[in-house]
Amino acid sequence: MQIPPIEKARLSARLLALRAQLSGGALSPLEKARASAEALSIRKQLGAPALPVPQMDAEAAAENAADDGLSDDPNSDNYRYADVGYIPGSRKEEAAGAIRKARSEGRMLRGSDIDFAAIEQNPREARALVVKSNLFGVVDWAELRESGTDPAAAYLMDRVYSLLDKEPSEDSPQARRAYVQGIETLRTRLERCQTPKEVVATLDEIRDEVMGSQLDADETARYVALQDQVKNLGAQIAALETAQLNAQNAMYAASGAHSKAKRDFDNRLARGWKVEPQHEQAVQDAAAADRAAAQAWRDMLDQNKPLLSGLRDTRQAVYQERGEILGTAKARNLALPINRAWTSLGDRFVKSLMFRSRMGSESFAKHVSNALSGEPKEWEWADKKSGAVIQGAPKTPTKKRQTFALKVVDKFDRKGGRPITVNSTRDLQQLCGLRAVQSGNWVLDDKDSSKWHVEQSAGAMMDMADVVGLPESVLGFGGRLGLAFGARGKGGKGAAAAHYEPVRRAINITKMNGGGSIGHENWHALDNILPGLLRGEAGSATEYGSHDPELVPEGPVRDAFAGLKRALSDGDTRLPETIKFSPNTLANARLNLDNPTNDIARRIKAAGNAQAAVLVVDAYFGGMPGDRAKKMRKTWRTFAAAYFSPADSTEVELNTGRGVSRYMAEAKQLDGSKGGEYWSSATEMAARAFQSYLEDKLAAMGRQNDYLSCLADNRHHYFPDLGQPFKPYPEGEERDRINAAFDALFKTLRDDKTFENALANTALLDSIFGVNHD
Repeated sequence: MQIPPIEKARLSARLLALRAQLSGGALSPLEKARASAEALSIRKQLGAPALPVPQMDAEAAAENAADDGLSDDPNSDNYRYADVGYIPGSRKEEAAGAIRKARSEGRMLRGSDIDFAAIEQNPREARALVVKSNLFGVVDWAELRESGTDPAAAYLMDRVYSLLDKEPSEDSPQARRAYVQGIETLRTRLERCQTPKEVVATLDEIRDEVMGSQLDADETARYVALQDQVKNLGAQIAALETAQLNAQNAMYAASGAHSKAKRDFDNRLARGWKVEPQHEQAVQDAAAADRAAAQAWRDMLDQNKPLLSGLRDTRQAVYQERGEILGTAKARNLALPINRAWTSLGDRFVKSLMFRSRMGSESFAKHVSNALSGEPKEWEWADKKSGAVIQGAPKTPTKKRQTFALKVVDKFDRKGGRPITVNSTRDLQQLCGLRAVQSGNWVLDDKDSSKWHVEQSAGAMMDMADVVGLPESVLGFGGRLGLAFGARGKGGKGAAAAHYEPVRRAINITKMNGGGSIGHENWHALDNILPGLLRGEAGSATEYGSHDPELVPEGPVRDAFAGLKRALSDGDTRLPETIKFSPNTLANARLNLDNPTNDIARRIKAAGNAQAAVLVVDAYFGGMPGDRAKKMRKTWRTFAAAYFSPADSTEVELNTGRGVSRYMAEAKQLDGSKGGEYWSSATEMAARAFQSYLEDKLAAMGRQNDYLSCLADNRHHYFPDLGQPFKPYPEGEERDRINAAFDALFKTLRDDKTFENALANTALLDSIFGVNHD
């Protein structure tokens, strides 16, 4: 594109000014990097060839003139700040592009579209890729409508699709293949249906495939024989039980006759009638018959008991053998690829198939009933969906999350610490035990930026190692963690200063704003990689020890993670909650509390306000077990909230939720009352707290490293008068308590030689992370 003469003149003048600044030697390293970057950008706009800009004074140049075999020319193949190692999936290459492209196009992926062998080379990436949101595509409801599909049938399909798990039911290559096959087959079979009856019939077919048992010839013969045996045993048991029942009935009849004879005889005596010998004989005969019938019944019970017990035991054994035959056949049936595919779609989907039984989904059964009744009759529901049936897509950030961001300093200082001696990306890689060091083109084209990031990263990793008491070489997990500068971020307004990629185990530091984040992101790496490593497996990209200490094997390290989680989250600060009530509830509250007649009512009224009253209820019922106490607590909480609220209100927000740390309560406010968990997630809280820990420990040593972490103190963020009442970091006693928990964790890692033992098993590491060939 041709640059207008006046613009060309302006750019040329700016370039001369920048060159003068760079030659003057008064700029800080960061300012020099920024000026150099702007100069390179202007030269590209002007179409000039890349020329070296003044980089250092004569003394520094002489110092770097030592022949280390590396070149300072960014265009040289032997450039000292060239990429070393390999981090897949950078912006220079798009890993698994076919899957991501299919998602962007809304196209359903078939098994034949996926190179499973390639994606399974990184199980974490495979798990991240083989998910519903990437595979399912978009249902073309308009096309189904034009083809004559009934809207009720389409709606029922949509309800089925909504029940599919967002990822395979287990984390294995076989489950991922089955999951892809399940989605493809389900959509293919259902979207051929045009009526609700056809959809239900297809679901019944799938249910039979999932739950059915197909017997082979030998199993069939044996099963039939067992069925006959069950029938024969049942007949024998029934005959004995019938005989016993007949004997029992005879006993009851004889007992009744005996009672009647006695009543007749006693009536004769009472009335003063003459008693003849035959009257006495009738009573005696009835008594004898009663005794005989009772003895016959007892004799039959004694005689039949072992017979019945043996027959019933035999029948139970036959039942068990028959069940084993069916179980074997069902297990074999479930091992078939198509049935593995159905079960991989998740329990909710399987329950929808069983909607006719008590074990099935009641809500889906209602959808089936409505669809068979012709509801819905129109397609408005599909219009509202805009055709999309993709679940699990990233949520739009909340307003709080969009407006709040952690700050970084303009000038990065380092005080104290070991001297930095790295002169290349290779030196940094070897110092920190990194898998790779990668730079974006912007950094690679500018030696100042490359040198600055490499040196600052080295100093940060060494200072972090001094704080936690571990060698910096283990912080790269023995060549398994990657580090990138300006190579993997998306850029743009509001972009993160840095981020950790759990799928590829890589940290990216942005061009200029990423400084101050390396400690934060390195904690994420440790938090994410360590649990699986200690279990001897790759672990999931979504697992973090700070979120779920149970992921760590039982022992001191798990206990330390659990202690850290408690320190982060436990406390007496009540979270806000909204308590809703109806006008009837308000009337009942006044009825019970205006003239209190029981202890809890008197305590609520004495509390004086809604929040205190609800807390009184919590304290009163807190120690009472049982469902009734829970129900009473809920009722009285609602009464308490309603009683002290304005007459026309139907809800009130009170700080009466669960008790948490002040740190977590502040993090919840950053997320916003209606947003999801980000700032208040255990992983993010732990990472920010780790920054605080690093800064406090360094300060206690009289040291500082802003590239490692900066501004991890709320005084840099809390300005309520300016509309910035943010407290993203722990403070006060809680900060001390969390720091102590980090101390305990790293002491445990040192004492147990956790890293040394894990990293010594290179065969295990290679099997988990792949062989590092660089």
